[in-house]
Amino acid sequence: MNDRTLKKLRQDLERRKAEIEGDVSYMAGEFRAIGVDQDDENGGLGNHMADDGANVAEAERIETVSEDLQQILKLVNSALQRMDDGTYGLCQRCGKPIPVERLEAVPYVEYDIACQSQIEREQALYAGA
Repeated sequence: MNDRTLKKLRQDLERRKAEIEGDVSYMAGEFRAIGVDQDDENGGLGNHMADDGANVAEAERIETVSEDLQQILKLVNSALQRMDDGTYGLCQRCGKPIPVERLEAVPYVEYDIACQSQIEREQALYAGA
């Protein structure tokens, strides 16, 4: 991979990192806004059970999205670290180069297509067991 491509991929990763951090911050604000994290002094979430149920459902949605964003942020940070270490673009399982096209599509990808497929098959087997 040439320096120009690597530089562009780093910029993509850094931009994505900033976006994710902004999204996580926004989600935290949304979580606070629905009142789920009120203290005991304030009592229940709302004045009506249906409002409470909707707030809990929304809180669960926000929490799920936030967890997904945190996982992607972890992958982005890991990819940036691999760039610093000089191992970026190599499959973390077999060590073979990951095609540039794959890195351009998903710059934080850790595995080449063959290894990713194998990992997914193994996960499916364990999930079905």
